[in-house]
Amino acid sequence: MSGSGEEPRKTKTLFRNGRFLHYIAMNVSSRTASSVFGIAVIWMVFEVTKSVIYVGVVGLAESLTTIGFTLPGGVWVDRYSRSHLLLLSNVIRGVSLGLLAAVFALYGFQLPVVVAVAVCWSAATELYRSCNYSYLPEIVSAGELSDANGVTRAGTSVIGSASAAIGGGIIAFAGAVVAFAYGAAAFGLAALFALLLVARSTPDGPRKSGTRAGMLSEVKDGMSWLRSQRGLLFLSASATVFNFLSAVVFYYLVVYMVQGVGLGAVAFGIATGANVLGGALGSLTLGRTSALGRAGAVWVLMAGSVPGGVYLLMGLEPSAAVAVAALFAAGFAQGFGGNAWLTAAQNIVPTEMRGRYFAIDGLLSFVGGPPAIVFGSLFIAAIGVLPVYAYVGAALLVSSVLFGASRDLWKLDGRPRPAPGAQGGPSRSTG
Repeated sequence: MSGSGEEPRKTKTLFRNGRFLHYIAMNVSSRTASSVFGIAVIWMVFEVTKSVIYVGVVGLAESLTTIGFTLPGGVWVDRYSRSHLLLLSNVIRGVSLGLLAAVFALYGFQLPVVVAVAVCWSAATELYRSCNYSYLPEIVSAGELSDANGVTRAGTSVIGSASAAIGGGIIAFAGAVVAFAYGAAAFGLAALFALLLVARSTPDGPRKSGTRAGMLSEVKDGMSWLRSQRGLLFLSASATVFNFLSAVVFYYLVVYMVQGVGLGAVAFGIATGANVLGGALGSLTLGRTSALGRAGAVWVLMAGSVPGGVYLLMGLEPSAAVAVAALFAAGFAQGFGGNAWLTAAQNIVPTEMRGRYFAIDGLLSFVGGPPAIVFGSLFIAAIGVLPVYAYVGAALLVSSVLFGASRDLWKLDGRPRPAPGAQGGPSRSTG
């Protein structure tokens, strides 16, 4: 722990940064819109069609678009003005939801329109994700970065959870059309804050001059760079495994609470809320520690070992009290570890490579999601939810031990790099 008065001072300075305040407001507005849309579109499709297949079609369209758009989006983030891309991505999502609300109000449910909007929304959201991660280091100092990420991740996590409930209420009392209109308005507000970022930013694009390489060549350059950074490469590889295993069980938390513990919706909501609260507190805590100096080891411990122990305990000792306490601990660890990864990557990756790095890392994280959900459903149907939680917890613990044995990952140092030509300071290894 740092234990000094420096952290409060840095946090106060952070909240006097007008661009950071606009950035936070943009993220909060975007997150509430995304949460409401995610609830409303699934509800509308199932309510109108009564078909799980149609729900799956929309979900598959979103997943495939995210995976397919990840790498091109990363190239554009490195080519063009990031503040302008943040504005563009919010405008596209707001217009898409507005059109969906209008079509549904005038012509009723149209599956092709829903799929088209889901595709546009997913593509723009993936562009926003890589751009959002890449842009923050341009508006705060390196010393403020962990606190800035903590505030952003905590705020959007809590807002996202609350907005899901808001979305459900809007659907129940006013209908899906109003929910889509709410989402469009919230994306419009996010676009307004992005426009303020554009107005207050120095011109930053296009980032490349002269003859530009083709997109495939730029993606290959990004992959070559990541291969040369073995610490970050192993971290991304571990994230693929950790995210896959965690998705196998967390997606079916409702099944665990109902079938494994024998409780209902209230207990499920409390457990989910405990996880969200833990994640917010974990994200905020990183900046108060010196954990970035061992970012790789912290990531393995917090994203692999702690959740592994949590899921193993939940499988062996099913109860509401254990579930709430364990999910809070898992959320705290994942919030802390996630912030450690993000801040370390922002400090290590050169600004001209950040878009492609976050795109490649995101692709590795996303690609395991759909298979994990399918695998989880089959695994639970075959042996029951409690054994699945126990086996997945054990697998996470074993995986964290294997990845923790990597010397490159263990040495990964995510602290800010000294400016070129700066004198003194400890040498830092990126692996």
